[in-house]
Amino acid sequence: MNKWLKRALVGLGITLGLILLAIGGVYVVSSARLAEAHEATPHPYMQAGGDVVEGGRLANLYGCTACHGANLGGTLMIDDPMFARLPAPNLTSGREGGALTDEQWEVAVRHGIGPDGRALFIMPSPEYVYFSDKDLADIVAYVRTVPPVGSELPARSLGPVGRTLFTLGQLPTALDLMPADARHMAAVPREPTVEFGNYLTRLCTGCHGGDLGGLPPMQPGSPPAPSLRGDGNLANWTLDQFKSTMRTGQTPEGKALDPEFMPWPEIGRARDAELEGVWNYLLTLR
Repeated sequence: MNKWLKRALVGLGITLGLILLAIGGVYVVSSARLAEAHEATPHPYMQAGGDVVEGGRLANLYGCTACHGANLGGTLMIDDPMFARLPAPNLTSGREGGALTDEQWEVAVRHGIGPDGRALFIMPSPEYVYFSDKDLADIVAYVRTVPPVGSELPARSLGPVGRTLFTLGQLPTALDLMPADARHMAAVPREPTVEFGNYLTRLCTGCHGGDLGGLPPMQPGSPPAPSLRGDGNLANWTLDQFKSTMRTGQTPEGKALDPEFMPWPEIGRARDAELEGVWNYLLTLR
């Protein structure tokens, strides 16, 4: 055999071996991390006092039905065998394992840990961690009135691309994104005050940054999240234009907001006092 061909084959064999070793390492590391059990100390909240009607409104406003479906029976958020299969699970009492307990609700919603102890993907717990006890109690009270749905979605799984990104820290869980100063906030009167606006805009920090000053694109193909601060483009808007944008998805400049990245259909359900509170708070950020 030609010595150059022999060297090429040896080199190819070494390269393939290294690739297989890397693939095996990614699989082992990602499997261990995906199976890792986490704990959180549940924060007691008066679930029994939850308002079902308000909880239904908040479940729509805060995006619960957008991800888990109108009947809360779950949806398949991502279904790509190379990347990942990530469901937004069934939240009704018809789910496998039955209805969640008060503690399971608390840990899943405000801490990003599922009933099985595994860290959740996609779940916006880094924003929901700020929920007041009352808001959480209202939402849970509502969910418990929703008729049970018996259908079950495929279990979550990561494909080779997803596992690689996860191992490299480029596919974070809700726990990975939890703010260092994460804390539950006290209930605030739902009035158009700066304090109430500060509470509501905690839901915006995941995309627009902790200081709401904007963030670069979060994934290929997504737009950057602009600054929401009062000394940014918002200074060119009026309150009425802001409210119209949140309810129609059309900015004063004529730009159409993509609901895949900016959930204006959910935000548009907000009451005037809620949008006015957000506006009043944003104007203080300079």
